Amino acid sequence: MNPAHVTRVYAQWFRVRLRSTISWTLGLAAIVAVTAAFYPSLEGVFDDVEEGGGLSSLLGLSGDIDPSSPLGFIWTNLYANVVPWVLMAFGIALGGAAIAGDEERGTLEYLLSKPVRRGEVLVARFAGMISILAIAAVVSGVALLASAPLFDLTTAMTATAPDGSTTTNPGIDAGNVAAGTFAALAVGVGTGSTAFLLGAVLGRHGLAVGIASGFAIAGYILYTLSNVTGSLDALTWISPWRWYVEDAMFINGLDWDVALPFVLAAVCLAVGWWSFLRRDLR
Repeated sequence: MNPAHVTRVYAQWFRVRLRSTISWTLGLAAIVAVTAAFYPSLEGVFDDVEEGGGLSSLLGLSGDIDPSSPLGFIWTNLYANVVPWVLMAFGIALGGAAIAGDEERGTLEYLLSKPVRRGEVLVARFAGMISILAIAAVVSGVALLASAPLFDLTTAMTATAPDGSTTTNPGIDAGNVAAGTFAALAVGVGTGSTAFLLGAVLGRHGLAVGIASGFAIAGYILYTLSNVTGSLDALTWISPWRWYVEDAMFINGLDWDVALPFVLAAVCLAVGWWSFLRRDLR
């Protein structure tokens, strides 16, 4: 494998995806900033939400998370749902387009007619997908760090219980944002890698995106309905939402579970490599 070839293909694909990268990244950053701006007016909205059940699963309320606190508010309104979903959707779009998108348009054959190997294209496109997702995630985290002080999200909040006892909930800091953003990125990487693998194996963009999207949605429904009904709990280990929501890394810090999507990504790259180097292009 020639590093110069990989770098050249990587840079070329990055330029092609630049406009969509800017759009997705700015859109996610805007969602983060707007949600943070609502904290002063919605601070007490979730005070009566009880732990357990379907609503708690949707909001990511596990353990002793207070949804009216700064950390709880951003977790339930952004990091338990919106941020990972946007990164998952972006990852699926990138993963499906990396190989299958160009193959369907006929531009992949033109690229491979140059002195570049299939494996070099595969690695460059995979690295490009990871890099673009990382850029979107980092910018969203920076947007939260910039917005949080403006809307009292970095200030500790003291809550008084009916029995008169008080609890102090800390405000958001860089550690929370870094951990939560990295965990959300991991979910996006795992899902995007699935789309990448399907594209490399099948060579069909729409099919790769459709199947990867179906897996992502099915995993979310499986985890949520399992919490509501108490059924099929043993199967929820296949869903990233199980560890992502229950670990709540935005609040509790990173755990070893965050490595699982990257292991999946490595497997997808290896299997995609094996298949792509052996099949005929469509």
